[in-house]
Amino acid sequence: MNIDLILKETQKLLSGCKWEFYITESSKLKSKSKDFEIESVTKSREYGISIRVLKDGKLGFSYTSDPTPWNIKKSVEKALDLMKISTPDENLIFQKPVNTQKVEYYDSYTAEILGDAEKILKAVEIERAIKTRDIRIKNVRECSFSETVFRYSLINSEGVNITEKGTVYTASASAVAEENSDSQIAWDFTQSRFLKDLDIQFLAEEISGNAVSLLGAVPIETVSIPVLFPPYAFSQILEAFFPAFSGDFLIKGKSFFENRYDTPVAYSSFSLIDNGRLKNGVMTRSFDDEGTPTQKTALIEKGVFKGFLHSLYTATASGEKPTGNGYRTSFKDIPSVRPSNFYVETGDGIKIERESFKVIEMLGLHTSNPVTGDFSVGVSGLIIDKSDIVKPVRGVTLSGNFFEMIKNIVQIGDDLRFYGGFGSPSILVEKMVIGGI
Repeated sequence: MNIDLILKETQKLLSGCKWEFYITESSKLKSKSKDFEIESVTKSREYGISIRVLKDGKLGFSYTSDPTPWNIKKSVEKALDLMKISTPDENLIFQKPVNTQKVEYYDSYTAEILGDAEKILKAVEIERAIKTRDIRIKNVRECSFSETVFRYSLINSEGVNITEKGTVYTASASAVAEENSDSQIAWDFTQSRFLKDLDIQFLAEEISGNAVSLLGAVPIETVSIPVLFPPYAFSQILEAFFPAFSGDFLIKGKSFFENRYDTPVAYSSFSLIDNGRLKNGVMTRSFDDEGTPTQKTALIEKGVFKGFLHSLYTATASGEKPTGNGYRTSFKDIPSVRPSNFYVETGDGIKIERESFKVIEMLGLHTSNPVTGDFSVGVSGLIIDKSDIVKPVRGVTLSGNFFEMIKNIVQIGDDLRFYGGFGSPSILVEKMVIGGI
């Protein structure tokens, strides 16, 4: 899409207003494997452009997925009409130009040179790696590989004019293990910015290992016990409770951390980071979707609360500085506070000293309450001791409070891994209640 043409077609309409165009282009290739053969292949491409207009504190927003000159002009007219009837808000601003070092991860060889046939066959490679890991793996389901190539541009009346592109590669699957009339299933995924970094063998080991380890699992009686969260499990918890660290929650008075700046809130070795410039991070970019440079932001540092993540709007409303976390879910959405690469920093490693419960699977985290911190989820896992698995467990619940849990962490692992934009090493919590029979 030609930005100069867009501006030429709409400059008269936009006279007297501040304006912003957000333009996205993305393509996706996805293949699925079944019984070591390609089951399906899909290719898709999406274009979109959105327009925000601002005058006297009033904002109008519109978009089109068919960005012809006529449709763009109609979208601008619609945004202007909506602006006229909107409620004024003095906290609405657009980003001014800020210079920053460019951080761009784009796998040009895979995206532009490597043939589709070679990429499509990655799904079979994933299935084979999982199914041949252990003879008890009898079936692999929803085994898929995908490539996403994206490009976005942002231009506004303040002088911002940026364009970035990137690639993301994803492998995912679930595996069914069977033994002695029992069957267990495990699912996992992994992502990378470059195809060569997509760790298929580790994914296969995790999926097959988790499914096999749960064979023979049974419920147990209710017990209070140390709980070990592997990286995937604690990353899920971070995703569920991220809103508590958001400027959106702060300005609405919903965050537990309001008025807790420079106050101990967690285990003394616990540091929680959001880093939009993390090397090879899936969410790493030079700018957020408002044109604010991304940055590394400490939310909790050595157990002490340090601050929130902000978009331009929440930063202005709270009197704080933007952190480069104004992102959109798509061109059909306006920016709001979202994480980039959100993770717990590594620790010294974990040494199990007494019987503990290792979480393998959690169900129901979407019901967690990021305002109060309360959660109760169904879990499957393992009772482990210093050197071995004592008993596989299923059909139990894990209940707790996130804000109390991070205070009761006693060890942090050195095995940091990312799952999408969320990452964590293994985390050992001193004691939690496992609700059983």
